[in-house]
Amino acid sequence: MPSHLLRSLSRIPRARRPLHALLVAVAIAAVAVTGGIVAPAIAAPSPTTGIFSDSLRPEVDADADRVPVELGIRFRPQDAGEVTALQYYQGARAGEVTDATLWAADGTVLARASFEATADVGWRTVPLATPVALTAGETYVASYNAPQGGYPVTEHDLTAPTTQNSFDLPADAGVYRYGPTTKIPTASWQGSNYLVDIVFTPGAAPGTQPPTPTVSPTEVATPTASPTALPTATPTAAPRPTTPAPTPKPTATPMPTPTPPVVTPPPAGGGIVVLGRSFPSAETTGVPAGTALSAYTGPCTIQTDDVVIDGKIIDCDMRVLAQNLTITNSILNGSIYSDPDYFNGSFSLTDSEVRMPPSTGTGVGDVNFTLTRVEVTGGSRSVNCAAACTVQDSFLHAQYTDNRGIDHESAIRMGSGSTIRHNTLYCDATPVPPDAGCSAALTGYGDFAIVQKNTIDDNLIGGPYDSMGYCAYGGSTQGKPFSAGVNNIVFTNNIFLRGPSGKCGIWGPITSFDSGAPGNIWRNNLWDDGAEVPAAN
Repeated sequence: MPSHLLRSLSRIPRARRPLHALLVAVAIAAVAVTGGIVAPAIAAPSPTTGIFSDSLRPEVDADADRVPVELGIRFRPQDAGEVTALQYYQGARAGEVTDATLWAADGTVLARASFEATADVGWRTVPLATPVALTAGETYVASYNAPQGGYPVTEHDLTAPTTQNSFDLPADAGVYRYGPTTKIPTASWQGSNYLVDIVFTPGAAPGTQPPTPTVSPTEVATPTASPTALPTATPTAAPRPTTPAPTPKPTATPMPTPTPPVVTPPPAGGGIVVLGRSFPSAETTGVPAGTALSAYTGPCTIQTDDVVIDGKIIDCDMRVLAQNLTITNSILNGSIYSDPDYFNGSFSLTDSEVRMPPSTGTGVGDVNFTLTRVEVTGGSRSVNCAAACTVQDSFLHAQYTDNRGIDHESAIRMGSGSTIRHNTLYCDATPVPPDAGCSAALTGYGDFAIVQKNTIDDNLIGGPYDSMGYCAYGGSTQGKPFSAGVNNIVFTNNIFLRGPSGKCGIWGPITSFDSGAPGNIWRNNLWDDGAEVPAAN
């Protein structure tokens, strides 16, 4: 479960915005939607029948994430029955939890309950005003929203399919989605168990969800004890295997001899070839040749879900405040970002180009986005992966030259929950005294939150100038406010360009990578001449 970022992790030019409303709102006696209630959640006074034992406790009391996130469990009942309540484990740091939801597999809300927040730690039971009938063998998700992060979790607990108390759980049954409760959570992280459950009465005939009841604001259901006792013995899941190590990506047909170090993109005709492996270039990313483009005339602030933009020239900075914006085969003359303070936007760019002006700024950020075969140029930072982003098969380069001698450029800054796979990460801003130039092609500093849960695999990393200190930072930079707690930083199968110094910068290819941190992996990372690159703390 990728972790979640902090506030505007290094988007340089944008003004500070207010915090997400969920961080300041206090939800009291809110009217629930389909099948919901208006009632305080209560700690279960007696055992309940559901997926997990009531004695289950988390291994991690409070995850380092501090942004809104929906956390759930995906399950299939073996027998028909009814859900009479939702349950979750209330952590000491998971403040202002006021919403829980039962979903069908297609994302339909079957029941949602709103209740008063509490600081009490332990399992909480949220009774439903109307039971919801479940069909044997169908898939459902139960979830709750932690608007301030800090949720309890046990990682590597649900990595393999298992059966718990007559419920089938698929591999990676623990699911999450960043942001407020808007859509069903579907992502997973290393078999994490977020301690979400239901109260289930078996034997009820399957049926459709009853119509939405009309509930007046003054109507308050009386809290009741949990309805059904557990069986005398609670089944224990079989031991689960650990997540297998990532399999190295197949490479292109090996060349007879290693290709010399690459310091500039090759001429037109294909990708950048190093050690027989082809990496993205201007010819393999961006708008495909022959694509007809027309001017974009829509809004630059996206507030409607599922908008699709194809074959356009977009002459503005785009702010994404809605879900699932899709941009394909387009040129964006400006920046695009989903706001980390609100965390309610998500977008994808495919076969497109982001052309930033020659000035301070970030091309693509900050949370909940995917780039595929995208070329990003200009600005002082090509991409900011603050949280929950994927950058794949893309070419990031040609950052601007700061003639003032101030800015530190980079191709990507990673924060939390990033997948950075098969890209060319090239920082080539011209150095200008006294202090301008590339910090690194890939940076990860604990300035605003813990750097964690990032996968950096099969990338070409480097730049042409010796003024760059290192080619990559691994997240554990000493002296930063969040230098401690770094975890699950995975560098595999990358190629580092030696550059003129032969060291990929002034001092070397990698710094601030803690080989002893939990989940950190350094494997099969090579120089462009085939020699092994050692990890350096």
